[in-house]
Amino acid sequence: MKKIGRSSHIGDSGVALIHQMINSMGFVWHERAGTLDAGIDGEIELRDPSTGEVANRIILVQSKASDRPFPGESERGFHYLCKQEDVDYWMSADNPVLLVCSHPQSGEAWWMHIQSWFADPSHRASGRIDFDKQTQRFGQDAAYRLLGLADPHGRAHVPVAEHGEEVLTTNLLRLTVPNLIYGAPTSYTDPRDVVVRQRESGDPNVRHDFILRGGRIYSWLPPEATALRHMVNGPTDAVGSDEWSSDPLRQRWLVQLLNYALQRDVDSDCAWHRGRKIVYFRATPDLKPRHIRGASGRQRLVFHPKFKKRAPDQVSYCKHAALEWQFLILESDWYCSLTPTFHYTRDGYRDSLYLSEYLTGIKRLDRNPAVHGQTQMWATYLHGEDGVLDPRDTILDYGNLVTLAADRAIDDAAWLADPRKTDADGVDASEGAPKVENAIDGELALFEVEL
Repeated sequence: MKKIGRSSHIGDSGVALIHQMINSMGFVWHERAGTLDAGIDGEIELRDPSTGEVANRIILVQSKASDRPFPGESERGFHYLCKQEDVDYWMSADNPVLLVCSHPQSGEAWWMHIQSWFADPSHRASGRIDFDKQTQRFGQDAAYRLLGLADPHGRAHVPVAEHGEEVLTTNLLRLTVPNLIYGAPTSYTDPRDVVVRQRESGDPNVRHDFILRGGRIYSWLPPEATALRHMVNGPTDAVGSDEWSSDPLRQRWLVQLLNYALQRDVDSDCAWHRGRKIVYFRATPDLKPRHIRGASGRQRLVFHPKFKKRAPDQVSYCKHAALEWQFLILESDWYCSLTPTFHYTRDGYRDSLYLSEYLTGIKRLDRNPAVHGQTQMWATYLHGEDGVLDPRDTILDYGNLVTLAADRAIDDAAWLADPRKTDADGVDASEGAPKVENAIDGELALFEVEL
């Protein structure tokens, strides 16, 4: 009676596992079945999952499956010893070659790009490949790495940029710094004592935008015009902010004053979170949603309470529009780099117990258009355009976002769409616990294209 050995069955299971994983990536698997196998079990034909288009990009695959641990296998990794004739054969290929080691019974697999690994003479001499289980897991998350491997120029995934005019909007906000910084002698050495003394004085003009350096107190306004007058013990003088900008030490002092200035400029609407180093829009007194207008005229939510599905009268969590920033000096000009984010509270005031999970969920969801819109909203708010919010006095003069002209254009419709969707914020508001779906991570892009 004819038999199929266990090793052959395991090998076939390994190839079947690779086939399944390639399909989950949206690519096409071609098995070399019924032909002589000289060290290649099949081919991956790359395909754009959003359009179905193929671009004649091929990756060759050799499968090694086992129902036993690989040599040296642990939770972290293992190694595999290759025959020299196999290595020579793989290295002579014109297309990328992958070695995929798998445990079909557990549905786990790991991969290595042969040409890049054995380009190291020591690796080739030993014939040994070291696998890291965390970074080399073969599955859906490896799709983008395979695209770059088969075509480092991106032709298999996104058409190259063509000649055409586009305007790129950066997240750099132009800034005008006050010309003068005021200083006066003081006996105080702890900023907390200065704040307490101002409050005890009963003066309504309490200031937090000051620094203490070398027995002097520096601020944007003369101390005599604020509650800081109770802390000085000598005459006030002024120094040009441009002098501090050109001195490395005092430039750091100036940045600290600028940070305090921005916090004060938004204090009428935003709270400062000391732990996260962000400002975020405060909750409304009645916990009703709050909108402001962005640069495009679109109304944007800056405070949004979300209620439990099973108890509509109970708040699950509150979402606040928030901002991280950094002051930069480029060619003697000051800019404020805006990084929009969000803050989550349980009742509009106290941090949510699931703050980190909510942030992870929303970062996975937000794409460039969303981040661009939030950046424009904060730029409009800081700039103080009419009709956005009530006029307010600011220490700093905020300009517009820096734009750049480009002579190359990319067809945005050709970019891979994310086929996986997650509910807003990536959370389940029914009971307040986070529900983060599997989505592609989205980071803040420095440039956004305006067509």
